[in-house]
Order: sequence, then C-alpha cells, then structure tokens
Amino acid sequence: AMEESNDQNIGRAEKMFTFVLQDQADSLYENMSDKVKSMVQKHQLQGILKKIEPANGAYQKHSPWEIQEIMGQKCYVSIVQFEKAKLGSVIVFDTQRKMLGIQFVPESAVKKE
Repeated sequence: AMEESNDQNIGRAEKMFTFVLQDQADSLYENMSDKVKSMVQKHQLQGILKKIEPANGAYQKHSPWEIQEIMGQKCYVSIVQFEKAKLGSVIVFDTQRKMLGIQFVPESAVKKE
C-alpha cells in the first residue's frame, strides 16, 4: 500500500484502538482534533466496544493497520475479529495527527478486492 513503513499514524492508530479496547474515553477525547471536540461529548466515547459486542460477540483480535483511501480521505484500517463477526475499524487523522474519527464498519466496506 502507500508509504506505510514510515507512516507514524500507523502506530498512532494502534494506540487509539488500544484506548477503545481499554475503554479510555478521556484519552480518546484528548487525542481528538479541536474541530471534533466541539461536536462530541466525552461520554459518547465511552463503552464503544460494549455497544458493538452484543451483536458481534466478544473482541478477539485485530489485523495490522493499513492505509486505505476511502472517498478521497486517507484512512487507517484494521480488520477486527469478534466471536461472531468481523468488522473494519477505520481511523482518520488530521494533518496535526489529531483524530477526526474512529468507527466500526462492515468488513465488506474496507475489504480489498
């Protein structure tokens, strides 16, 4: 893929994902871009996994991060394995390496053909 080996946001994406796994809403919020902070409340970043697990089963593992271009936006993508399903985790950063968003999408949305 693109210049992954020297892309520092790869490590950053892993770090943000770890905050999700550990349910560290404060840390996620701190790392959000100011633009986004004005639109989200910290409590909305709590229990992200708890909202996903009822339908998908418990988190098991996730694949190494890779860079994908999605709708013209540079995204950091990992395939996340739950007991019953796989989802794509998509993280977007701004030029200051602050997080613009983190979301879980159907695996088909990020699966490379």
